[in-house]
Amino acid sequence: MKNLKLSLLGWLCLVSSSGYSQTKPAAKHIEKMIAGCIEKAMATSVYIIEWDTLAHKVQDGVDEANGFTGVVVSAEGHILTASHAAMPNQVYQISFPDGNKHIAVGVGRIGIQDKNTDYDMAMVKILKPGSWPFAEMAASTELQLNQPVVSISYPGAFFKRTPNVRFGRISDIDLTDGFIESSAKMEPGDSGGPLFDVLGRVVGVHSWIKEAEDQNYDVPADHFLKYWTALNQAKDYTVFPAADEVPAVAFPISMETVPSLEEVAGVSSLYKESAVVLNSTRGMQSLSIRGTLVDFGGTVYVVSKSSMVANHAVLKLNKHTVPVQVLKRDRANDLVLLKVTAKLRGGITLKSTTENPALQQKDIGTILVSVLSKDSTKVGVLSATYIDMPLNASKGYFGASAVDQEGKITLSGIGKGTEAASLFKVGDQVIKINGVEVRTAAEYNHEFEKYIASDSISADIIRDGRPMQLILTLEAQPTVRHVSFDYAGGRSARSDGFKNVLVQDAAVRTDECGGPVFDSAGNFYGINIARRSRTATIVTPVATLVKFIKDSI
Repeated sequence: MKNLKLSLLGWLCLVSSSGYSQTKPAAKHIEKMIAGCIEKAMATSVYIIEWDTLAHKVQDGVDEANGFTGVVVSAEGHILTASHAAMPNQVYQISFPDGNKHIAVGVGRIGIQDKNTDYDMAMVKILKPGSWPFAEMAASTELQLNQPVVSISYPGAFFKRTPNVRFGRISDIDLTDGFIESSAKMEPGDSGGPLFDVLGRVVGVHSWIKEAEDQNYDVPADHFLKYWTALNQAKDYTVFPAADEVPAVAFPISMETVPSLEEVAGVSSLYKESAVVLNSTRGMQSLSIRGTLVDFGGTVYVVSKSSMVANHAVLKLNKHTVPVQVLKRDRANDLVLLKVTAKLRGGITLKSTTENPALQQKDIGTILVSVLSKDSTKVGVLSATYIDMPLNASKGYFGASAVDQEGKITLSGIGKGTEAASLFKVGDQVIKINGVEVRTAAEYNHEFEKYIASDSISADIIRDGRPMQLILTLEAQPTVRHVSFDYAGGRSARSDGFKNVLVQDAAVRTDECGGPVFDSAGNFYGINIARRSRTATIVTPVATLVKFIKDSI
């Protein structure tokens, strides 16, 4: 054990939370291009939802969060979107990023498959006359492989006033199938949203995805120009209408190409050593998650994602494992603070006065580096700044339905593959949840509203006349069967219910959360706390970490 302690003492060097100057001109150049696109184009991306003009509300049967995206492409209010989202003559409310809302109506729709080519186009028009902010459209002939592109749209995993930003590159310009392919990620809710070039021009409209996160398909802007006249008529076309003659581009622009973010952005090896691996167990389940070493007041701690750190936690260092002690958990932010039994030096230096970076819209698109280990990072861009995420998908899910049967709460169905299926049986009568008596279906449902995914609860039941108490860990709300949920690792069990967090588009797996996030200059932004969706990873900012540590020690 003596030799182990000696090896740990020299394992890390001091890492400052403020970073150090690193010259990365290629990374800064890409950030400047993204910022220029956002400045020109953000105002043109709109959220669209079916609207009841008489009741002045979202149409009955439509969830307010289940809208889609469009992009304004004329001063008169023409909005491009996808045919699988919009219908002719349907009334919509459209919301601009500045909060202004207006009524629009569906116009033309072309959702036709012609041989091996798909057409997924629709148009919506703002009814109120005005001079609306709009984006120009770019010719597909100007597209280049590895050309940078920016998505600014409203992914379904978020319900907020402003859109999220994602960055990518064009990966296929063969338009014979009717689509552009890029690595700018999308998910449901993004449908109909714009794909911009770095000049802020619409090059495509979001249509569909494949399982791989870098396979995203957009309708070329040229298709909308080709059928502009037809799309201005309120018709659902089942055969191709007459096409417009699209003039050749008089002065085509030669678009710049760029390397991948991984090729241009990185952080010091010292920073990489602040990321560690934590292993623990929950019953028969083995858990693994990243952690971040922080130096606070001269003592080195580990901070990580609480719901993924359970019993018998150990810190994995090189070929050794070291027990760690849980000092404090923060349920609201899903944080855990741990102390290592062996003495360590190093980590990210945090002070009680450390504050969050002051981020504004101009900072969206900043390149962020997520450190997974000393040998591994993932790179993305800042998608949204300091937002609140209400608890929704992370509400505790029991996995069993119940009915009120002769005054007893009786289990009537149990989901296959859930932990409840291994413990409960149909016909079990539930008497108490965590010691609280439940006598009606309303009380039963109300009690479960208190809990979030990864909470352990006790259930007092009667089975075949015998009283029993069972303990189980609640799961997250189940996802629907859709390709957008098939990304590697899936959604974190605790993926929302956070306040004042950042969003980035790096493809961080659920078991890779907990590690530190830096910008390309080495400034510490916080830790990845959850994989939220196909397009988004959530970052707990540094000031939240500092407050948690101060309150804990």
